[in-house]
Amino acid sequence: MTRIAASLIGLTFFLSLSPAAQASYITDIGYGTLQAQLGAATPTGAGVRVAQIEAPINDVSGGAAPIFMPDPSNGQFIGKTITAINGNTSGNFSGHATGVGELFYGNGSSIAPGVTQIDSYEANSWINSLSTAFGTATTNPNRVANHSWVGGSGSDPGLGDILRLVDRQVTLNEYIQVVGLTNGLGDSPLLGGSAYNVISVGRTDGVHQQGSVPVSGDSLYGTGRTVPTLVAPQGSTSAATPVVAAAAAVLVQTGHEGGLTLSEGSTTIAGVGTIYNAERSETVKTALMAGADRQTANTSTYANITDYRSPGHETANGLDSRYGAGQVNIYNSYRILAGGEQRSVQNGGSDISSFGFDHVTIGGLSGSGQTASYFFDAPAGEVSLFASLVWNLDVSNNSQLTSRLYNLDLSLFDVTTNSLVASSASLLDNTENLYFKLLLGNRYEMRVTTNETTPWDYALAWRIDANPSPVPVPPTAWLFVTGAIGLILATRATSGKGANRSSEF
Repeated sequence: MTRIAASLIGLTFFLSLSPAAQASYITDIGYGTLQAQLGAATPTGAGVRVAQIEAPINDVSGGAAPIFMPDPSNGQFIGKTITAINGNTSGNFSGHATGVGELFYGNGSSIAPGVTQIDSYEANSWINSLSTAFGTATTNPNRVANHSWVGGSGSDPGLGDILRLVDRQVTLNEYIQVVGLTNGLGDSPLLGGSAYNVISVGRTDGVHQQGSVPVSGDSLYGTGRTVPTLVAPQGSTSAATPVVAAAAAVLVQTGHEGGLTLSEGSTTIAGVGTIYNAERSETVKTALMAGADRQTANTSTYANITDYRSPGHETANGLDSRYGAGQVNIYNSYRILAGGEQRSVQNGGSDISSFGFDHVTIGGLSGSGQTASYFFDAPAGEVSLFASLVWNLDVSNNSQLTSRLYNLDLSLFDVTTNSLVASSASLLDNTENLYFKLLLGNRYEMRVTTNETTPWDYALAWRIDANPSPVPVPPTAWLFVTGAIGLILATRATSGKGANRSSEF
């Protein structure tokens, strides 16, 4: 298989956060609440290996060594090993990469300070590392990758293959990809604009790309899908993305250390190790989505979600076109994983608890068949159901990269009144979502259905939780600091031909 190098547009800015601002955003995404509850047992991403992928901040068209690596001497990185893959021969470091790293795994500026092993990649090099000479997927021990860069044009040749390589990595190797979108209303297909299996990230103020970007001549990667997956309270997508990547690392640690106490099954991947159901790519993604805040009262920014799914912003898969599932909340997502894996009735389960997940195979003649039912009684008080169903795009592990998007639906039935009260049935997306205010004392059934004849994995996560009641935040609480944003052009080479291209957003 021909190796492909992408045309990348790096997002370059110097990120400087005061301690007050750092603590404020950490509170806004629920980590302070998690720390207050768990104390010294709070997960920090410890033991989770990660990758940081960056576009170079310099012009490499003349053969200059790319500058893409975070500065390992930064005080936030004490005790960490940051390894430049394929070398960092320039001896210079990227201020953009350093700022992203601070939010991803910094000792005092991230919710994942326990991450100590970081592989640093230049973006073209990372894409070329995804496939062997025979066209099969490569593996490495990293579990979470952060992509605070965008690139490509919908008309670029070979772009669909790059997206398939990325989606295949997630499916085959449980390699979680957290990717940023463009700032503003510009668009780009790499990676969050078009890939299916990634976690795409925007900003809580909604000033980012909205909706998938079509790839010319590729019927699979088309327009109309919901983008972003989540948002975070930061002033740029480059900064928002590592906040969500850090949350993913915290959940991977939680799921791995929970072992078969939280999970009912696992898989073993060569070069990676044992992956429990609670730390699979689908489970982490769905737990982040079901745990997200649909309303916010932030202290780190004026930006808040106040009109989730207001008219004109509803999506076919139950999300908001501006905010996706909402603002990341690690406290809620942790509670979902801590609730443990719970089976459907068809697989021998009983009523589900208020927090939990399931990872199972549906369709064909195996697993739970064509339907999986999850029953529960609505508890006292004003509560809502937050539920997300996630499955991955299937991509063949050969040079053909044959792809198939399965179709699953998620519905909510009021058993007491014998009525369908909510459903999510997008034909374009690979997530379905419910957000519904429950009636006191009524009995409900969440139902996953499919007409697929081939067995395929899905993960379902839910929380039955009190309705949020945000209060106005006074202007004096706004402590967010952001840096200037610039654009640096990188190079592209496809089948030996190089091309330079620039874009603004």
